[in-house]
Amino acid sequence: MKTNKFLTLALAVIGAGMIQWSCSKNEDSIEPVQQDPNAPKGQVRIGVTDAPIDNAEVKGAFVTITEVRVDGRVFDAFKGPKTVNIAELNNGNFLTLGEGQLQAGTYSKLTFFFDYEKDAMGNAPGSYILKADGTKSKLVISGNARNYLDLNTKPFTISQDGTTDLMVDFDLRKAIKTFNENAQKQYSFVTYGELQSSIRVVNKTATGTISGQVSGYNAATMGNVVAFVYKKGEFNQNVETKGQGESSVEFKNAVSSAKVDAAGNFKVSFLEEGDYEIHFASFKSSGDANSSVALNSFLNLSGNLDLTKLSVKSSTEVRLSLSIKGFLGL
Repeated sequence: MKTNKFLTLALAVIGAGMIQWSCSKNEDSIEPVQQDPNAPKGQVRIGVTDAPIDNAEVKGAFVTITEVRVDGRVFDAFKGPKTVNIAELNNGNFLTLGEGQLQAGTYSKLTFFFDYEKDAMGNAPGSYILKADGTKSKLVISGNARNYLDLNTKPFTISQDGTTDLMVDFDLRKAIKTFNENAQKQYSFVTYGELQSSIRVVNKTATGTISGQVSGYNAATMGNVVAFVYKKGEFNQNVETKGQGESSVEFKNAVSSAKVDAAGNFKVSFLEEGDYEIHFASFKSSGDANSSVALNSFLNLSGNLDLTKLSVKSSTEVRLSLSIKGFLGL
């Protein structure tokens, strides 16, 4: 009897463990959710754009996307694998990944699947930084072996009578980190959580733009200047100029950013409706081939609008005309 009781108890414990393991396995499953073939469908367009990285050594940032899902449902209009150079999708430029139909309803998550090993042509690696010297630095998510990335979004509706136009905005400056290996600078994605927070998903039709020109700008003497856009009242210089998180990301809480080109022009696109402020920071290189450009100063600017009170509306462009008064210390 004692033996039977012990055996019964042991089997119960093993059975409970199997149930728990099975539940855990299901929770971790990445099997796609099946669409109801009889449910109403709506039109969906998904595009990708980028806020640039402030590193002259980076000539390209390529990611190979193999699949796109919306709340677990495969977006069949995307035909993968597709290798995309997101570094060239700046200043309002974007690439449409696909346009097609999905089951109508309310959604709140996009998932991208990546191939780190091979690109769309079968060449290695699949996702990488192309450096100025022509070499490649393989990109993987730091400390995480997952080949997919869940992007939680504001709820959006796919309706039977309209087109939902989603824009996925990578921010390379936040998404990529550098490290030294064998006396050479290499690159990787930041951690999984940091990579999630470096990418925005917005409804393209409900966004506007901040653009303008900085007169008197000279990159040779002033360094590379980046315009950082923040939600109004959320910029804290002491916090934003220090590296935050495991990957030491500067200007981590900026909504988006844009480089000022040689003629002084800049453009920050796909900003959701709201009130913003914009700050211009100068970066200069130390001259060491294995070190990134470093924050040098902020620009003191005068212009046609108050840079701490910029109101963005859907389908509109806020145009700034700016001149340099001087530099502000850090």
